[in-house]
Amino acid sequence: MSIRVLLSSKHKVVSEGIAAVLRTHHDMDVVGVSDHSEKTNALCDEVDPDVVLIGMQANDAQDLRLMQQIAHHQPSKNMVAFSSDTDRHSIIEILDAGAKAYVSTTSSMDELMSAIRAAAAGRVYLCQAAASEMMESVRKARSGDITVKGHLGGREEQVLRLIADGFSSKEIARNLQIAPSTVEVHRRNIMRKIGLHKVADLTRYAIRNQMVSV
Repeated sequence: MSIRVLLSSKHKVVSEGIAAVLRTHHDMDVVGVSDHSEKTNALCDEVDPDVVLIGMQANDAQDLRLMQQIAHHQPSKNMVAFSSDTDRHSIIEILDAGAKAYVSTTSSMDELMSAIRAAAAGRVYLCQAAASEMMESVRKARSGDITVKGHLGGREEQVLRLIADGFSSKEIARNLQIAPSTVEVHRRNIMRKIGLHKVADLTRYAIRNQMVSV
């Protein structure tokens, strides 16, 4: 079954180029192309995409608002952002706005395809440039910058990583070779300790704390 992709970018040349490449992949179906926010919102209703691929302008609050609107009104839509911003703050800001995956404009087309497929499957994806930036921020972090993550036990961190990677409780149980009921106990403890109760919020928390497999 093909992944239904809606393209949104203010630059028509970029959209048309990406659309042309997507159409060469048997598992991709370009169901719409938009060059402004209002049209993108309307097409989300009309064509029911699996993935919305959004081109982000550097420091453009309008693009972030578009993502927030889609995340709020149509939370089932998986968004992939591609942007020239690769600093940690911008990446987290984009993910906080609702993106499931992030790809730099310097990334290869193969990485973009991987991001779309990951998002369609409900998984988090960071391109190599973004992953490297996040890892570099870890190396530079001072010990005083450790967050609530330190209050989670080792098994809880493992469970949180797998939740953020899109695994169900049954899949986590098989992966860690523990009972599904034990996974649920860990899940409740994680939510209680960090004060978050939605999978999307847990995923963003894991990304903020460099706990996601990328």
